[in-house]
Amino acid sequence: MGAAELIPEVQLRLEQVEAQTRMKRSYIYREMAKGTFPRAQKIGGCTRWHQSDVQRWIVAMRTAPSWHAGQLDRMESVDGPEHRRI
Repeated sequence: MGAAELIPEVQLRLEQVEAQTRMKRSYIYREMAKGTFPRAQKIGGCTRWHQSDVQRWIVAMRTAPSWHAGQLDRMESVDGPEHRRI
């Protein structure tokens, strides 16, 4: 057993998740429902997120390709407006 296995997982409250992600409660819960944000855990009647999961999500969002409205124009020019993906 390594030293890292002895360190307990840090549990974050909603306010802490909002501060770390700079996202509001409604966005966090909407993304959880879609499966694109780490699931919360119920611990003693309280909702908590594993800090490591939230940090991995933040890193993934920073390294994901950025999207901008100009990409939609290119999709229309290739597929035509009748094949526009929403």
